Amino acid sequence: MKKVKLKYGKTELEIELPEHAEILTPKLKPPDQDELEILNTALDNPIDSQKLENFLQKDDKVLIIVPDKTRKSRVDFILKSILTRIKNDNIKFLFANGTHAKQTENEKREILSDEIYDKFEVFENDAWSDDFIYFGKTKFGTEVFLNKLVSEADKILLIGSITHHYFAGFGGGAKLLVPGVASYKTAIQNHKLTLTQDGDINPNATNLKLEGNPVYEDIIEAFKLCRLKVVHLGVVLDETDKIVGAFFGDVIQSHKAGADFVNKFFTIPVNKKFDVVISSAGGFPKDVNFIQAHKSIHHSHYILKEGGYLFSFIECRVGIGSKTFLDWFKFKNPGEMKKHLLENYSMNGHTALSLQNKLKICNIIVRCELKNDLLEMMGLRTLDNFDMLKNLVGSIAVLTNASIYLPIYQGAL
Repeated sequence: MKKVKLKYGKTELEIELPEHAEILTPKLKPPDQDELEILNTALDNPIDSQKLENFLQKDDKVLIIVPDKTRKSRVDFILKSILTRIKNDNIKFLFANGTHAKQTENEKREILSDEIYDKFEVFENDAWSDDFIYFGKTKFGTEVFLNKLVSEADKILLIGSITHHYFAGFGGGAKLLVPGVASYKTAIQNHKLTLTQDGDINPNATNLKLEGNPVYEDIIEAFKLCRLKVVHLGVVLDETDKIVGAFFGDVIQSHKAGADFVNKFFTIPVNKKFDVVISSAGGFPKDVNFIQAHKSIHHSHYILKEGGYLFSFIECRVGIGSKTFLDWFKFKNPGEMKKHLLENYSMNGHTALSLQNKLKICNIIVRCELKNDLLEMMGLRTLDNFDMLKNLVGSIAVLTNASIYLPIYQGAL
């Protein structure tokens, strides 16, 4: 038997698998460098931008936008380097919650550090509030409403992680603005671009794709409409949450440089599909709720044979992560779901359709903390007994961190 440890929330679970199970990892590893050196190199060599010290003036009102608890970005560590450079105390912090739930004070402190949380004013985006300013409409029809703190700032710094994103191509960058600090209306209109006019999943709204991706292109157009004075620091974390890449400068170009880095070091070329795929989202916060954990399910299904079995380890400690997600599963007929998605789209509707599409071709069995009735509603089965994994037959692949590592099926050699 082969013993494998999988991250699950903030713990690890050990499973036993047949000896022939294959643990999939990228062929290339990022250079082994000191984290502080990586950050300083990025800050000293901006991409299509001034250095941070020159971009920010002494009397500027500065807004620093950071991810919420659903995105691991090592913000506290990064800010120690940033704040020693800019010599400015006229700073406000805004969490890019998007349409996510509010965070507790302890959660915000954990991200920023006690020192920063106590010293500066800290806010978080509430997509359902009235605290938004209208900037215009994109060619895709998205009405751009951003948090009013954006318009009150002289300069803005975006800090976040760059990762694969299953419908926006890559996370991070301008996504910290839309939907990060946007209104619910703006987020909905942008996310609906994941659908075709027939209500199917748009094939161009997918992993790794920026050019021609309607979701990404809409975000970029919205960003340009706002004419903000903003720079971006994007980092890439490995499976131990170590910073292995950093990219600073122009929002669009620094994000693209980070996306190229992720594409190079965090994809796994695969030449066959498997009867069984066993995957972990990579633990907290990647599996904090089902909406976040679904990204790892999506990645994993790419290398699964039709009719195969996906065993997904996703804790989901705070539940589903969406107020409207489960409503879509009352439509058991895919055609009916598509019709209602087009007419009455709500947040994460495309995720529900994507999950239903996967369930047409494979079986998804999960180990999580969600109640069985919720899993049954979504068409999922629960893994209660790890012993069954010892007796699996057929080809088996293991993805120990399926949120950050993307397997790419290239066809048989």
